[in-house]
Amino acid sequence: MQPDALNAVKSTSGTTFIATTPDDASSLNSIEKGGSPSAFGGANHPQKPSIDITHVKTPFLYGLRTHKYFITVTILLALFTDMVTYGIIIPIMPSIIEEIHGDSTLTGILVAVYAVGIMSSSPIFGIVSDKMASRRLPMMIGLTGLLIATIIFMLAKVYWLLIIARFFQGVSGGAVWTLGLALMTDSFAANEMGVQMGKALIGHTMGLLGGPPIGGLLHDAFGAKAPFYFSISFALLVIACLSILIEVRAKDELEIRRYEVELRERALAKGLEVEEPRQTSVMKLITTKRMIAAMAVTALEAFDLSSLEPTLPYYLRDRFGMTEGRIGLVFIAFTFPTIVSPLAGWLSDRYGAKYLCSSAVFVCGCLMLVLSIENKPLWGIILTLVGIGLATSSFIAPILGEISAVVRRSGDKAAYARAFAIFNITFSFGMVIGPIIAGVIYERHGFKWNCIMTACILFSFLPLMLLWMGDRKAKMEDIEMYEREAEERQRMLHEIELIKAEKRAAEEFHADTLV
Repeated sequence: MQPDALNAVKSTSGTTFIATTPDDASSLNSIEKGGSPSAFGGANHPQKPSIDITHVKTPFLYGLRTHKYFITVTILLALFTDMVTYGIIIPIMPSIIEEIHGDSTLTGILVAVYAVGIMSSSPIFGIVSDKMASRRLPMMIGLTGLLIATIIFMLAKVYWLLIIARFFQGVSGGAVWTLGLALMTDSFAANEMGVQMGKALIGHTMGLLGGPPIGGLLHDAFGAKAPFYFSISFALLVIACLSILIEVRAKDELEIRRYEVELRERALAKGLEVEEPRQTSVMKLITTKRMIAAMAVTALEAFDLSSLEPTLPYYLRDRFGMTEGRIGLVFIAFTFPTIVSPLAGWLSDRYGAKYLCSSAVFVCGCLMLVLSIENKPLWGIILTLVGIGLATSSFIAPILGEISAVVRRSGDKAAYARAFAIFNITFSFGMVIGPIIAGVIYERHGFKWNCIMTACILFSFLPLMLLWMGDRKAKMEDIEMYEREAEERQRMLHEIELIKAEKRAAEEFHADTLV
């Protein structure tokens, strides 16, 4: 953005000052000093009292409540809460089913219902959020639903109630993912999107892979309800964070929508080119080559992780005689590598997603082949799992930036939540088919061929990624497009301030002439 075109919003002593462009400064100064804008009569009209339009009182702790780190931490906690609620119940689900005299089939259905809830709710939350402009309010509603559903699951004594509670946990997960990622897109520039998304995704991976061991340890140490209390406490924490978070973008978007007609008229009067609003269908989004590649990588990450969840515990138990607690500790080997997610995002912000994601998928496939080697020592298995965690953690942060770029290039500025709903559905699909395919192959051919199958699937998608994902040049174009959008948004917000000032000046002018 050019410094002489639009000055930044400056904040001092709790008051925000909206700077103006040089061309329009004289108009604002005239209105502020009591002069009439030219539309209302010229210099011969009586002088009016001074109108101070630049001073706007900011809310309490405005700097903290709009700070990018507070937003990132809030979304990190939200993603962690959603995924830990999904995973924390897995080790205790067999005992819950046994209490109602169920079997493994009922347990499998209960696991799958969560993904069904996510896939069914994500498009709805995406459409509603894009129309509302706000992400925070529907996200709070979703988390409140997660809280209630978790309490119901904890207290339920019949299977149909467990199914309902688990389904609505998935519905709430759809809200958290779809709206949380859209809020991140609203809050960060294109040249820092990847690194911030990477930070937030630490919560996702820690919750997904840390949920089962946390659930098992809490259950053994403090009783059957302890895992539920853990999830409930985090849900309350995220709701509290969202309740004080301020969406600057939502306020600005509502202002632009409210003055859309006036902005268009002023732009045409100044001879500016007015871009017609575009609408992009979901079908057009998902048939874009770059979006197809992003969806493929999303499904690969979910498939890669979820294919090991049902098979690795059996392998460790049969091969090493490990207990449930020790198996849970081995799964932590996946969790520590999540610290590379911000680094992966940083690299994608500068060099694009193509080569980073392709390299990560290739390395992950190679490590799956290493994991398939029989007679490895336990320390070798753990080191391989750490490597797989490092590679997998490099998948998603760049992909979220890719999805934002697809929406930005479509020209539909109100499609971000719908695009992330597609991401959510794709991830859930990978989580559903991963355990099913892996379970069948493990039962018939063993852990070795399960790993080989996963590696072959990973390798098969490499050509698509290299052909269709965005490279460094595409990333630079994305950043330039974002900067043009930001400049245009600031211009419109500045015009809105002029419109408001002119309306106030006109009202006072008419009031003076009636006296």
